[in-house]
Amino acid sequence: MKTALIVSTQPRGFAARMPARLRAAGFRVHAACVRNSLLRHSAALDETHILRQRRLSADLAAVLRAVRPDALIPADDIAAARLMQLHAEADLADLIASSLGNPASYATACSKSAQMKLAATLGLPVPRTEPVADLAALDDRLQHHCPLVLKSDGSWGGTGVVVIRDRADAAAAWAAVSTRPSIAKTVAACLRDRSILPLLLWRAWQTPNVDTQELVDGRPANRAVLCRDGRVLAGVSVEVLQTSYPGGPASVVRMIDHAGMASTAAAMVTALGLSGYLGFDFMLNDATGEAKLIEMNPRATPITGMAVGGNDGATLAEALFRGEAATVTTLPLTTPIALFPGEWERDPTSHYLNEAWHDVPWDDPGLFDAYVEDLSAVQRYHRIKNALLSWRRA
Repeated sequence: MKTALIVSTQPRGFAARMPARLRAAGFRVHAACVRNSLLRHSAALDETHILRQRRLSADLAAVLRAVRPDALIPADDIAAARLMQLHAEADLADLIASSLGNPASYATACSKSAQMKLAATLGLPVPRTEPVADLAALDDRLQHHCPLVLKSDGSWGGTGVVVIRDRADAAAAWAAVSTRPSIAKTVAACLRDRSILPLLLWRAWQTPNVDTQELVDGRPANRAVLCRDGRVLAGVSVEVLQTSYPGGPASVVRMIDHAGMASTAAAMVTALGLSGYLGFDFMLNDATGEAKLIEMNPRATPITGMAVGGNDGATLAEALFRGEAATVTTLPLTTPIALFPGEWERDPTSHYLNEAWHDVPWDDPGLFDAYVEDLSAVQRYHRIKNALLSWRRA
């Protein structure tokens, strides 16, 4: 039996749902994660390895040397970046390249700016994306192109992205994506996540590359693929019906079959020569249905778990290790899917929770209880925060 190692540096998120699906696909499953990660509560794990937030890279390297997994699966952007950096370690280079693909493409995979440049070079449908150096340059661009989307490299989950619809908003938008968060907001994030990682990221903060991107009218959509050495082996596409917050991750989706999304993702995978799980974000034009690529994520994404088996007898485990294409079994295209716990957290009274297929881990009571406890802690944080803000305003 092959061994998969899920790497997660975040306390919550979809990573906790992956072990059961990977086990069903034929893997022995290990996790390398921070101490307070929900991932630790999955009953499908064979072993858990703790990553200390102050020593993420060193601890991760030690885990790789001890486990020598057959597949590495980063579940967030920091995990992907740290794994790619460890390719510089001679004894880990082959392991990382076998799971993540061509090392020459790692820099592009981790840079949204570089991704858009590559896509444009390939002639793929993408919104016009241009770097912007400072507020003066942004204001000049807004004189000719407004509205625009302002995006900073190194952000995820909708952070570092601001839609500018009026030139008067340029200064606030520029500050939001190009300056270090305040220490007050950073401490608040530490309390919310019960983690020192936001503080460590604050201390290591560097001025990011910032781009302007043409605003595409339409609906967000995502495609998740499994690939090996630049070849897509399996994939699934969804249209986003609801997000956790404006511009944030999807909380309700519906399966779609979109040839344009599939061909764009395949072209990027081939050009980069990557392996493993990748996610692609698109905007679907309301009038034409055209899908424009807006960014790529070099890691597993929340919809990755919807593509865990094949209706042709080939599991994704077999596809990954043998380089065989797999036909993915999915829900009917008309069925809305409420992602757990995103939609429940967004609105406990959401009609989707009753009308859609709700992706709840009923088969793992311990994990379900951990999610409930985590949500309760987040709600307590927000109640205290709102009370303090009310007291301050009074």
